[in-house]
Amino acid sequence: MKKQLSLAALALATSMTATAAQAVTVADDGDSKLKISGKAFLGFTSVDNDGTKTIGGNVDRFYFQAKYTKDIWTARITTDVNNEQDNVTLKRNMNVFLKYAYLEGKFSKEATLRLGLSHTPWIDYEQKLWGHRYVSKVTSDYMGYDTSSDYGIGLKGKFADDLVSYWVTATNGGGYGNPNKTGAVDLNTRVTFKPVDGLDVSLQYVSGYKGMKINSQTNIADKHVMTQVMVSYGTSDFRVGVNSIDVKNLKTTTGDDRTATGLWATAKFSKEFGAFARLDSEDKAGVKKDHTVIGLDYFAQKGVTLTAAYDLKDDNGTKTTTVGLFSLVKF
Repeated sequence: MKKQLSLAALALATSMTATAAQAVTVADDGDSKLKISGKAFLGFTSVDNDGTKTIGGNVDRFYFQAKYTKDIWTARITTDVNNEQDNVTLKRNMNVFLKYAYLEGKFSKEATLRLGLSHTPWIDYEQKLWGHRYVSKVTSDYMGYDTSSDYGIGLKGKFADDLVSYWVTATNGGGYGNPNKTGAVDLNTRVTFKPVDGLDVSLQYVSGYKGMKINSQTNIADKHVMTQVMVSYGTSDFRVGVNSIDVKNLKTTTGDDRTATGLWATAKFSKEFGAFARLDSEDKAGVKKDHTVIGLDYFAQKGVTLTAAYDLKDDNGTKTTTVGLFSLVKF
């Protein structure tokens, strides 16, 4: 009976989500333009956390965005809704916060300047290749090595007929949840090479204190250094990728070094169906953390994707299994 109720609830969630429509609102006076858009990650899942089981619906994220463009300048603000289930001090777990708020000036294809709360160079870039953030984060985000947005300044651009691109940022280091200025800024960079059509080779270098350096004289032992290499190849129908990450915390005593790898693949079988899989693994002084996710996609309509997925997290023997329906809705 319980299984039947779960399947019925899942079917109801599917039917409700599939009715979502895509819409874009644009205001254009010829000299400037305002665009409003949004994106939601909605789901219905069953979770087994090392023997503790839960089932139900969830709103993982809901982004609402306004972007104003005039000449070479763009101003953007994006709010986010997140279910902070682990925060027991909050009266309400669903909270609205700021994800992006920046000013951008595109002086040339080779030089675009950003100032404010913006994407960091790596995570958003890899997420677009991976295409399934609404189900699973990319390796560096999942392992907590990097943050998806931060406060600071950045310069990016493309060269050689877009064969080479770069993004260099100096940020506060604490991410969008910690806006405080500290005693040092973090360096976060990415360089991408596309030597042949479909092939992507990206390098990342991060160095800093992740918002933990109180002033210039303290917390010198907490410096965080990460290097990452990703090689990916794909077409409009499939993409495969491999990531290799090395993290070093430069401490005066025993370090907190770790390595991680990511293997992932996505494919489209037709206009309606696709599939994906990824495996993330971390080794920290012999302590293992593994993450496996596989799923099937149904492209219900433009702007609406429904995904049935299986997700297994194994944190040194403590396992969490998630099975259910995930959806990506864009408007």
